[in-house]
Amino acid sequence: MIFINGHEIVLDDHERLEPWTDYSRVVTLAMDFIKSCPCDSHNHLPWYLQYSCFWTDPLRPTDWPDNPAGKFAWAVTTILKYYAYSGKQKFIDIAATMLDHLWDQRTPDTFTWNEIPYSSANPGTGIYFGARADGEYVTEPDKIAQVGKAYLDFYKLTGEKRFLDRGEHCAKVLAGKLRPGDSEHSPLPFRVNVKDGSILEEYTAHMIAAVRLFDDLIDQGKAQYQKERDLLWKWIRDFPLQNNVWKGYFEDIRLDPSNENRDQLSPLETARYMLEHRTQFPDWQVTVRRLIEWVQETLGAQPFYSAIPIHEQKFCYFVMGSHTARFACLCAQFAELTGNEKFREMAVRSFNWASYMANTNGTVTVGVDRPDYYNQCWFTDGYFDYVPHFLDGMAALPEMAPDGEDHMLRSTSIIQQISYQFNEISYRCHEKSGFQRLRLTFQPSEIIADGKRLSPKRNLDKEPGWAIRNIPYVVDIRPDARNVLIRG
Repeated sequence: MIFINGHEIVLDDHERLEPWTDYSRVVTLAMDFIKSCPCDSHNHLPWYLQYSCFWTDPLRPTDWPDNPAGKFAWAVTTILKYYAYSGKQKFIDIAATMLDHLWDQRTPDTFTWNEIPYSSANPGTGIYFGARADGEYVTEPDKIAQVGKAYLDFYKLTGEKRFLDRGEHCAKVLAGKLRPGDSEHSPLPFRVNVKDGSILEEYTAHMIAAVRLFDDLIDQGKAQYQKERDLLWKWIRDFPLQNNVWKGYFEDIRLDPSNENRDQLSPLETARYMLEHRTQFPDWQVTVRRLIEWVQETLGAQPFYSAIPIHEQKFCYFVMGSHTARFACLCAQFAELTGNEKFREMAVRSFNWASYMANTNGTVTVGVDRPDYYNQCWFTDGYFDYVPHFLDGMAALPEMAPDGEDHMLRSTSIIQQISYQFNEISYRCHEKSGFQRLRLTFQPSEIIADGKRLSPKRNLDKEPGWAIRNIPYVVDIRPDARNVLIRG
């Protein structure tokens, strides 16, 4: 018998790895742990507000630098998707607590990098002002961009203007610090001293977070950010997309002035952006495939019963569940859009491997390597940068979603409210333009959008309507409306 993290492996008739449980249960187990996350007795704060990770044997926090900005940005991404998937309001309150606590701990207005979040913190305090690898009073501008986008997304969910103001403030600060960049200097440096603005590390390839932030503001009518957005994309196009110097994301990694490290996050998140905006990129298929294959060749492990586990980075060369799930997700999205069966198979097997990180008690271990990673859990790598890849994977490969439950798998507009009832689902979108995909236990008899009945179609096109795919009952909807009611 062969085990991964206490789970006996499951193989199909061709000796290919199967999951130990279905993807939906993996997601639910992880999110239920977050809902009931332990709190420290000395300050009564939940662990996710003050620790990056914890041990499982026994269950206790880990004395390792916290990573608040990136962690909470991933949390918002996760919770917005999971709320639409589950309808569980509790998680919206959790995300609001995170974002408000992060803002309360921002830098003072008198600093050169003023009123922006910290990327790292000392553990066990809930007080943020930098830590260890970054150093005290140091932050990472790509995390400012990432959490700025999270604030904007949360504004779309809640309509609360304070989140909009915080997101745009992050954008204004970044816009004022941009530089053209070159092969050794990214448009925003990786690590900066927030007091005096001095640069500790010049280069990060993770500029796609800032592109997304400026894109969002431009879409809201703030065209003054177009120049900054275009500068960032030009640099991505001219440098990392040409020379493959993909590095500079993780907060706890030592300084790398020679740019020797390589990671999987920056190329795969750039690939995700290109898939989502493919009409802007005529060569998206070639470029995205090349990025996925670069990650496989550079950071992929030997196949394990056809599954390809992915190492986090060169400087922390361990296979991990979240990064394997990210790789699987990009393979799934590429397969969905191209029909490439090879990438679909890679997606399924790598997702299956990543499923073995989740446990029935809700803990999600970061990896499999002893003595550390088999019983260590990270709030990013085991939850907020793990769960959303499974959700996106089920959207791209809806046959992997459960057929005995009702779930929204995807929405291009943020879902502000959703209610699941017997043979009936209602939801409200942030904006009229958009597209939703659901897997249902029933065949819709009618779908009503802003009071008007939508027409069923054989295939969904650019006009309002809905269509059932060849998987029962996977429904694609283009409502051209904010309020939608599905009846069985």
